[in-house]
Amino acid sequence: MVAEQAALGPARERVIEAAERVVAEVGAARLTLDAVAQSAGVSKGGLLYHFPSKESLLVALAHRYVDSIHGCIAAARDGVGKGPAQELKACVQGILGSERCMRAMTSVLLATAANDLKLLEVIRERMAEHLREIEASSSDFARAAVVTLAVDGLMMREALRISPFSVEQRAQVVDKLLELADEASR
Repeated sequence: MVAEQAALGPARERVIEAAERVVAEVGAARLTLDAVAQSAGVSKGGLLYHFPSKESLLVALAHRYVDSIHGCIAAARDGVGKGPAQELKACVQGILGSERCMRAMTSVLLATAANDLKLLEVIRERMAEHLREIEASSSDFARAAVVTLAVDGLMMREALRISPFSVEQRAQVVDKLLELADEASR
């Protein structure tokens, strides 16, 4: 029984990863269970065993997005040093400095929003929680909020591949966001 359950985990993960790939390759509007099953190398019945509907797959993608973003921020926390700006700076570095977060952003937000806006609730809840964490660690809420909005905006532009910034300009923007994060925590 334990070996059987262990085998379920990798297949489930393959399906979620395949869903991300399908969205990245053909777009959120063309996300179908057939395309995901084919990309994952499983039968449609196998896919339906793990995700009985497209909505359940999208919910799993939303949870994966939240976990990925949370993991990227947590991983960046140690690198930005201790201090009052740690949480906000970890947000900037963790999200904008991680290709993993960009991949999650692209596939999940587009797929969930394109299919059913109520599926974004999982993401909304985590964003609200993160905002409360930043608010608690910042003395200037408005400045901290501007930093998080700028992070979201840059991430969205890059996810949609519409960012006009050169590598050097992007680095300047990230540096300025880190500077504003310090200012928000003074």
